[in-house]
Amino acid sequence: MLKTINEAKNYAIDRISQIEGEDLIETEKLLVQTELENLFLEKLSKEISNEEIEQLQAENQEDLEWKLFYKVPNYSSLLEDTTAEFLTDYLSSDEEDDEE
Repeated sequence: MLKTINEAKNYAIDRISQIEGEDLIETEKLLVQTELENLFLEKLSKEISNEEIEQLQAENQEDLEWKLFYKVPNYSSLLEDTTAEFLTDYLSSDEEDDEE
C-alpha cells in the first residue's frame, strides 16, 4: 500500500526499471517523478480544494501529506490508482515509441 507521493515515485521508477531491464537515467527519473506528482495532484484537486489544502498549514511536504491522508478518505487508493494509471500510460507510450 502506497502512503506517500515519494513512495509512489520510487515504486514507479523501480517498476519501470524492472520492466525495461535497466536503470533509468537521472533526467528520466525526474520526468517520471514530475509527471506522476502532477497527475496525482490533478486527481487530488477533485477531492479537496486548494483552499482546504492551504488551511492544513503543514511545516513541510511530508506533514502535509499525512494531513491529506487523514482528510481525504480514499487518499491511498487514489494514490495507488494514479500510480497504476501513470505506469500503464508510460509503458504503453514507450512501446509505441519502440514500434516507430
